[in-house]
Amino acid sequence: MIPRTRVTDEFNENIPDEESGASPYRRQRWHRSILGRVTLFLLIGIIVSYGVGAAAGWFIVDKSSQEQWRRQADTNAHIMSYIVRSIYTSVVARMDESGQITSMVAESFLGDDESILQTGFNPVDVLSLAAMQTNNPVWLFQYRAKEGFVSVTDASDGEGGDILALEDRKPVTPDSLRTMLSGFVSIDGKTYFASVLPIVAPSGKLLGALVSSVGEKPDLYRIHNTLLRNSLIGLWIVLVATGLIISLLMRQFFHSVPTLIQALTRIAHGDTANVTPMLQRDDEIGHLAVAIEKLRQAMVEREHLQQIKDTAQKMEYMAHHDQLTGLPNRTFFSGALENAIARLKPKKARFNLMLLDLDYFKKVNDTYGHPVGDSLLINVSERISLLVGNDDVVARLGGDEFALIQHVKEKPIQEARQLAEKIISSISVPFYCQGHEFCVGISIGIASAPLHGETSPILMKNADVALYAAKNAGRNNFHYFEYGMAMPSSVQDIKELDIEGAMSRKEFELYYQPLMRLSDNTIIGYEALVRWRHDSRQLLMPDVFIALAEKTGLIVKLGEWVIQQACHDAMTHFSDHQCVSVNISGIQVHHRGLTEILARALAHSGLPASRIEIEITESILLDRQDALPVLQQIQSMGIEIALDDLGTGYSSLDCLADFPFSRVKLDKGLVAGMEESESKRVIVRSIIGLVNELGMECIAEGVETERQLTLLRHVGCEYAQGHRIGEARPVTAIIG
Repeated sequence: MIPRTRVTDEFNENIPDEESGASPYRRQRWHRSILGRVTLFLLIGIIVSYGVGAAAGWFIVDKSSQEQWRRQADTNAHIMSYIVRSIYTSVVARMDESGQITSMVAESFLGDDESILQTGFNPVDVLSLAAMQTNNPVWLFQYRAKEGFVSVTDASDGEGGDILALEDRKPVTPDSLRTMLSGFVSIDGKTYFASVLPIVAPSGKLLGALVSSVGEKPDLYRIHNTLLRNSLIGLWIVLVATGLIISLLMRQFFHSVPTLIQALTRIAHGDTANVTPMLQRDDEIGHLAVAIEKLRQAMVEREHLQQIKDTAQKMEYMAHHDQLTGLPNRTFFSGALENAIARLKPKKARFNLMLLDLDYFKKVNDTYGHPVGDSLLINVSERISLLVGNDDVVARLGGDEFALIQHVKEKPIQEARQLAEKIISSISVPFYCQGHEFCVGISIGIASAPLHGETSPILMKNADVALYAAKNAGRNNFHYFEYGMAMPSSVQDIKELDIEGAMSRKEFELYYQPLMRLSDNTIIGYEALVRWRHDSRQLLMPDVFIALAEKTGLIVKLGEWVIQQACHDAMTHFSDHQCVSVNISGIQVHHRGLTEILARALAHSGLPASRIEIEITESILLDRQDALPVLQQIQSMGIEIALDDLGTGYSSLDCLADFPFSRVKLDKGLVAGMEESESKRVIVRSIIGLVNELGMECIAEGVETERQLTLLRHVGCEYAQGHRIGEARPVTAIIG
């Protein structure tokens, strides 16, 4: 599913977007199209072929012309030699085996006075006769050692003085003229194709040379240039005509390609509704159209199968996931729990099962409506999901109930505490949902496998008992399951009438946990904690009955009894410098008669208002507008107010400046964390400093070790309570 999506996305990046208004088939530039490239390749091939042919033709013509000129030069040399020998009888012609004349042998240079006296002919006349016979100029050159070959006379004007040189202007030397030479030579700055016939003495000494021209070079090459120009013009005409013909043929052949490209592009965009055109053609285009049509049909079938698969996956997902938060649901979680249990023995694995329940979620729903409540659940699920490991499982069981499987290695209790503290701290940060800001808490019950069970029912039951204990211990905290927490079936079925009957039978008792000043280890007061002496003679903790009392509204009546009894015990049994603190439920704070209840208790007991303190949790502050006036009225009575569980979230810190607190109590999770890292000690020190700056005192809860006491003194904490200070006991045990 994921690889397919990624490949599709990458492909879509390389094709035009139909929705953007671009054509599905983007027309290429002519030279980039198949038509243009094929046409260019054909034209280039033709041009190269014509060019090679023209070059070869030019080479052949040039070679043939030079051969013709050479034969003409040889003929002229024979004519010139014959005329000279017929006049100068002493001159002899040397020839090679093929009968080709190579040189002329003379006793003396032909142009001297002696030759003129003997023959009666002037050299000019002889050359003129030779020129008439050959129809080309003829020259007589005398060889001089210093100057080279210098013309004595020629057949045109009889003047001499011209230097004979090769075509590249290099002078003709005896070494280069041992035999007759045919080729281009330079005479008087002009280039001629001529035969140069050497005149030598019988001794072999070079005397001079007779030169007979075939023609001047520009005149000879004029026909070549005309041929080349005519060939180029003809080539251009042929190329243009060929290009037009090829373009027309290629366009006719490729005119169907853009249509097929459009069909392919539509298929790439998922548009498979149109049948591919040109299926009836019986050529390569038709075969290509058939292949594209098969691809379209395969895409249609694939889309159909993918729709079926997506629907099945969606149904599977919906069956195992919560539709609101996207988390796994109870069904999925049950399977994950069974899988985790199956790995306990063979792999010696361990895990923690956590049940999580939002505190006062019902109040959010009732106050702001279900849409805000749904938004809150989504945000809560996101915060929890960010804190768990990759192998852990978070699920929503329903309503505001969540469950978590935490896979652990060596220290399940410690790892559970770390994760639970992170979750509580994260959930305590204020939520912003649909324009409303409010704070909620979360209670967590923890059971470890295999320590607390090896089956799903037992682990779920034990985690549920631990959750119940956490909620009734003040909420917004966590609680481990302990086997001593096991409740009889009669207690699990406690009803509203049981609590009312217990109150009438006076089965509720107050236990008192001491509060110590760290500077001198003096007990300055006690916190009143309610217990239920059930008819089964089992002492029940508040986590068993407080939630039901709050739900039924009996917490107001029970709370009134706690306040009255605590005031009576403090006045009767405690020292004058010792105070008593009482936990107040949020329902009691919002009850209109709380101040009257406090006033009556103080009046009946005679206890000064300065010796009683009420403790409230941050959950009470969810609705600040209702809570703040009540607390201010209580403060005006001289009663001190303490904020319980400070440090579970920023919401508590935010309330310090707004509410009339005289003391704050550090959450036991922060106290325990001081032993783990310096960073947590810095956090506690900072909180204490902030509390003191605001003129309040700080009390540390849940102190269980001597090291915690030492660290608290080091960071400047004034007061502490917990098992290390003293267990909660009935008043009779305190005074005894």
